[in-house]
Amino acid sequence: MKNKEMSRMLKWVSAIVIAVGVVCCLMNLAQFNDRNLGLMVGIGFLIGGVQIMMFGVIAPLMQKNQEAPPAPTKEELA
Repeated sequence: MKNKEMSRMLKWVSAIVIAVGVVCCLMNLAQFNDRNLGLMVGIGFLIGGVQIMMFGVIAPLMQKNQEAPPAPTKEELA
């Protein structure tokens, strides 16, 4: 149950971070260059939000693999 709660929380956090990134990008879209700090921060929030979302999806799957019992070998079956 804790995996589902963690995954749900990380998805909400990533949605908030992505929303902040979109707002920041839209507010600073007038000067589209690499010297526009607000635009660069917005792009960073977008990238960070996607990474948080990926971790929220992958982490519970990795924990399920670790908790599963090992498959029996041929010697154990014989």
